[in-house]
Order: sequence, then C-alpha cells, then structure tokens
Amino acid sequence: MNRKLTQALLMIFLFAAPSLAQDIPAWEVFGGYSFQRSNVRKYFRATPTLFRSRNEGTNLQGWEVSVTENINRWFGGTLDISGRYARPDVSGTANRDRMYSLMYGPRFSLRRTSSSFTPFAHVLLGAAHMDIKVTPAGPSASDYSFAMAAGGGLDMKFRNKTAIRVFQADYFRANALGANHNNIRLSAGVILYLGL
Repeated sequence: MNRKLTQALLMIFLFAAPSLAQDIPAWEVFGGYSFQRSNVRKYFRATPTLFRSRNEGTNLQGWEVSVTENINRWFGGTLDISGRYARPDVSGTANRDRMYSLMYGPRFSLRRTSSSFTPFAHVLLGAAHMDIKVTPAGPSASDYSFAMAAGGGLDMKFRNKTAIRVFQADYFRANALGANHNNIRLSAGVILYLGL
C-alpha cells in the first residue's frame, strides 16, 4: 500500500512540476537605462598650473544589466552589473567621471497568475569602481569600494517571453574616491524570459 501511494505521489509531482515551471521563467535577463544622482570628485583649476578637487553632486547616466535565476515563484538570485557616466565642467575644467558596479543578492517577487504586473524587492552587495580624469590633460584618480543597493521595482509582462521593467528604484551606497555615493539609482528597460 505504501509503495503504491509513494509511486502515485511521485507521478503527480513529476507531472505537476513542469506545469508549475511553465509560468515562471527559470532566468530573467534585464537590460536598460540607468540614472543616478551621486557625489563625485571634481577637479578645477586653482591657478593656471595647479588643480584642486572637491566632492559635488552630479547626474550620472548609463546602463544596467542584470540576470536573475528564479529558484521558485517568489525567490531568486540576481547578478547586477552597471556603468554610469558624466562629463561635468567645473569653472572651465572638463572632467570625465565613470562609475561601474558589480553586485549580487537575493530577490523576492510577488507573482500572481491573474496579473501582468510583478512587483519585486532585492538587496545587492558587491563592489564599485570610480574613476575621474581631467580632459584632455590633467590629474586623474581611480578607486574601488564596497557597494550595496536595496530597493525594488515593477515588471509588466509584455509578451510570453518578454516584459518591461516599468521602474526600478534603489538606495545605492558606495564610497569610492572618498565621495559618499549615498543616493538613489533609477532604472528602466526590457526583460527577456528564458526557460519558460
């Protein structure tokens, strides 16, 4: 009796598991635009031959790519890579700022079969790299630091294997070059569902 019950339960599980997996993508690949208001180091001429620096807020714009592996309906792991850039001019001194980040962490999703929208939240930890250069010639600096992002967003299913990330908002924290990048990061773009 126990053997037949075990076989029956095993058969139900084997047939039910693929049908459950069909509405949850195994992988989600996101790519899109990223904006961050952040403090960065800026150089300016104190004299015709001497440069000085100060930390100031500026708008960084660029890209973000992330890959999420969904373990089940509500939990997954996200690898997030981003690059953002600015070319501020400080009293006639042209600066070029670049910030890159690589982070990984858990993601929690609220999926409903009756809705096209999937809200999510995540906490990401990793590293940031910041560099600045006075162009065409002048001082430059480069630094690595710990980075973290905590936030969430809203995805809208577009077709069977694609979705639109309507928005993603993160509190972003890093400390490269002694500037507290303690600001908000906003992103939006397109998602491809793999393994449906």
